[in-house]
Amino acid sequence: MMNWQLLRYLIASYTRSYRYFAPFSFMIISVLLLYSYKPNPVMDSYAVTSTLLFMGFAWMGMTFLNHDQGRQTSLLLLHTGSAGVFYVTQYAVLVTFSAIMSTMAVIYPILTGMFNEPVGMERFVIAWLAHLLLSLLGSAISLYFQSGWIENQGRAIGLICIVVILSIAGLSVVSSLPGKMTFMAYILPPVSLMIDMLMHADEQGLIKCAWALLYTFGYTAVLFLVYLNRACTKDAAELVRKSG
Repeated sequence: MMNWQLLRYLIASYTRSYRYFAPFSFMIISVLLLYSYKPNPVMDSYAVTSTLLFMGFAWMGMTFLNHDQGRQTSLLLLHTGSAGVFYVTQYAVLVTFSAIMSTMAVIYPILTGMFNEPVGMERFVIAWLAHLLLSLLGSAISLYFQSGWIENQGRAIGLICIVVILSIAGLSVVSSLPGKMTFMAYILPPVSLMIDMLMHADEQGLIKCAWALLYTFGYTAVLFLVYLNRACTKDAAELVRKSG
């Protein structure tokens, strides 16, 4: 359900726009600054860099989705022949960039000897999955704040900043709420859950780590599927309206 030709076109279109430069620079510079001295604790450092990628991809998602101001969306939808294929391919671009940045963020400190102890395969896999999933979560959140959904982009930026901050501070926010409000823990994006998992990965064991990873994957999948359904419905309604 993905169009490879469209995928290549969207990547080329985005990179030609140079809108990728600011969010990518933020992520790369932040990681380099974090590892500007050594030694560093393994999983605590990965907790920080995965959070930076979550923030970076929430930002990058908006720049990607808005990079042509929607001028070519209708034409691309027409050539693709399926709204579902178009939106899946569009998100696949963010998945591609997420996989690249996650791999770089996890491998860089290992290759440069920035840690105070060996990482090991188990911690490496957990860290890589955490970086990838938080990157995809940030990308999925950005889908709801693009210009096609919120016309006032100043308001959209403010709202997504609030969501990002609440997501990172999720566990602290929920713990300060009354008992009847604990359901908020399941509404907020599980960024703080992942941060806590990474910081205590050695103590929690593989099963608890796997649960946190699976929960984040499921949360991201639901966000994307809801977006996909609403976006396709919106396009169908717009087509009916234009055809009279």
